[in-house]
Amino acid sequence: MRELPEDIVLLILKSSREGLSREEQVFLREWIQVHPECMEEVDKLKRYAGAGRIIGRFRQVDTDAAWCQVDRKTTRKSGWGRRRIFVRWLTAAAIIVPFVVGMVLFDRLSYKGKNLVVSELRVEPGSYKAVLKLPGGDQVVLHDKREQEIVTKQGNVVAKDSINTLVIQGNVAQVEVSTVQVPQGGEYRVVLSDGTRVWINSGSELRFPTNFEGEERVVDLKGEAYFEVTKNVDHPFIVRTEKSAIRVLGTSFNVCSYTDDKFEQTTLVNGAVEVLYRDQLYRLKPGEQFEMQAGNECPEVKKVDVKLYMSWQEGIFRFQDMPLDELVLKLQRWYNVNFFFANESCRKYHFTGAIRKDVDFKEFIDLIELVTKVQFSVKENTIIISEK
Repeated sequence: MRELPEDIVLLILKSSREGLSREEQVFLREWIQVHPECMEEVDKLKRYAGAGRIIGRFRQVDTDAAWCQVDRKTTRKSGWGRRRIFVRWLTAAAIIVPFVVGMVLFDRLSYKGKNLVVSELRVEPGSYKAVLKLPGGDQVVLHDKREQEIVTKQGNVVAKDSINTLVIQGNVAQVEVSTVQVPQGGEYRVVLSDGTRVWINSGSELRFPTNFEGEERVVDLKGEAYFEVTKNVDHPFIVRTEKSAIRVLGTSFNVCSYTDDKFEQTTLVNGAVEVLYRDQLYRLKPGEQFEMQAGNECPEVKKVDVKLYMSWQEGIFRFQDMPLDELVLKLQRWYNVNFFFANESCRKYHFTGAIRKDVDFKEFIDLIELVTKVQFSVKENTIIISEK
């Protein structure tokens, strides 16, 4: 199986999305005429690019540096006629091509016959599933394959579960605290008694009352969740984590507070948020993120691309310069697998790109192998990451 030049891959991608200019069409046609042995790979790439597995590309790239990179590539290959006809569309793609091209060309690996142990491993993407823990110790399994009413021992309907969503009824006289636990390999949605919508990510837990009473509406979070809070000026909504408390009136935001992460992040989509950390308030504006890093006493408020932090609840993984050790944590939670780094140097690789969460696990790790010098193998129930 031959590997296509990087710039030819980019032109084929563009042709399937928005079309090529006349000059680009001529260039691509001439290159194919010079390299007829690559027609099979070109056809495969065209078909795959049209299937829509690539979600998008990221912005904020160094276009001048990218253009120089493309310029060098196009002038040193004599078979390409030493012509410089690429348009500025290529500049953005040149920076992000390592991972995005990996997404498109993962099927090449099936021809190389490597990593057979991993290829035989059957790991399914996550699904909608959770466990509701009621006061008194009763547990109810939640999933997307049935509708059910959640009834207490006293005969009160406290919640209804359907369409991947648990809806808290809020009609119980006695206020009690319930918990939704989402295991690794799962996610779930909850509508609280005040109408606030919460998307709970894999390996996370949300504690909340059946009814909100008092001046504040308080919930407790371990892990990650995306909130769309129903506005109530008289009763602020509070999300408590192990390290901070987030206070809002009516807004959309994401909180990531896993114990095994090296950070805690609160990312504001719209509205207004105040984060209380060590007796100090940090106010966020839409598009800003509050982040505290492990071992760093000074939290940071910074502008971010909010899509990177909320797209998980839309069924998309997005990465921007993400280290491999952070990336495998996300894979571990979503695919419910364990990883071990045989070489610490493997942690240094960074990724940028976007891919759907329903992609098969093997496809995902094939992408990583394609664009880095790491490889995956299986020992018992653990996936070993090592240098090639």
